[in-house]
Amino acid sequence: MTPNSKIQSYTVSVLFCVCSFFTACKQPSDGSLPTAEFSTSGSTVTVKNLNADSEDRFTLLNLQTQTIVPNSDSATTKWDIGFRKTTIIVNGGKIRTGQGGMVRLTDQKYDELKEAPASGYRTDDAEDNLALTAKSGEGWYLYTVTTIIPIKDVVLVVRTADGAKYAKLEMQSYYKDMVTPSITAQTRYYAFRYQVQTNGTRIFQ
Repeated sequence: MTPNSKIQSYTVSVLFCVCSFFTACKQPSDGSLPTAEFSTSGSTVTVKNLNADSEDRFTLLNLQTQTIVPNSDSATTKWDIGFRKTTIIVNGGKIRTGQGGMVRLTDQKYDELKEAPASGYRTDDAEDNLALTAKSGEGWYLYTVTTIIPIKDVVLVVRTADGAKYAKLEMQSYYKDMVTPSITAQTRYYAFRYQVQTNGTRIFQ
């Protein structure tokens, strides 16, 4: 291999790595829904590999039924929370249909949160004024040059779209199969755990 060939090969390899970080596979074009894996242990639901890699559509989730909701129902109360790349939305506010909202709690351990806050819920009032700020260090993640990592001890408390229930949620990973974050790992695959309050109060049991 000539020196020029080696340089070209190295350049292609670097470009591939960078592209792998900033882009991901497109969502299916056949109308099928994005995918996610759900498992339940007691009252805790664990979600893995929630696909949020669309450039223009959110992956909408109903927290109570553990189902992905089609974008055709985005103007309904069938969904509670949505994901697109690093942005998270809730179904409440001036640009939404539901009565949802979100509180971001810091320095809060997930297991120690026993009651949802009574107030302080923010809503999605404009594309640039969302309930959860879509910026590193101000929302759910830290961007560290080449990786995206959930902020430790940040709990998101979500009021559901019907305005009647609450869920606490802890982000765990942004990488497919929850692999160690790296520049070559596939991104835009959320992993998190959550619990929905179902007894008509704000108490998590």
